[in-house]
Amino acid sequence: MKIITPIAALLIAATAWGSPITDESASTSVKTEGTMVSITSKGDDVRSVLYDLFRQTGHNFVLDAGVRWVLYLHLEKVSFEQALSIVTQNAEIGYEFKNGVYYIGKNRKTTKPTDAKPNPSPQNKPEAKPTEPKQTDSKPADSNKLTETDLQKRLTTRYSVTPIRKVFEEFTRQTGIKIEVDDSVPNYKLDAFLIDTSLKYALDVICDAAKLRWIKTEKGTIRIEKV
Repeated sequence: MKIITPIAALLIAATAWGSPITDESASTSVKTEGTMVSITSKGDDVRSVLYDLFRQTGHNFVLDAGVRWVLYLHLEKVSFEQALSIVTQNAEIGYEFKNGVYYIGKNRKTTKPTDAKPNPSPQNKPEAKPTEPKQTDSKPADSNKLTETDLQKRLTTRYSVTPIRKVFEEFTRQTGIKIEVDDSVPNYKLDAFLIDTSLKYALDVICDAAKLRWIKTEKGTIRIEKV
């Protein structure tokens, strides 16, 4: 079974080797003090180190498939960027920052952000409430289509190694928007840590990593299918 892992606010990484690392099997520790972090790794895999680093700092990242490296390190009160640079250099991998997400992997050329934010979606703006349409004699043909306001509904998930269909069912439960998964979509399993993100943002990140796409249907639903 192919495994894809979104974390952070979000981690996503396809892994085809056995069981994923869990908190019980890892000895990595990360502490945040303002903009500073402290990391201790006693022979943990780089995946576990990156997971804890990003989960504690609130940044989003995507880890490419096949990344594995044992790390021994202790960093006390260093900046997030410095810690990330040290970890990736020692694991002989790089990272790119695009649209609020760090993409990490063996073939990545490191590009540092000018202003990294945990989530590009607006956090401080109150969610706009849709106004009820006026009743008319004829109903517009596209009245059931989803609007941008629908796609900005917020959701939070904390799943570990969970079937992708169950993750999308939780999206539906929290937003009220039905998500249909095509039979052609493989039975991926996810680590889905999505903290107060928009529905659109969550769909974009998961579908991009799993090589899927989502579309709005005429019925006012969202359909997930293979690219």
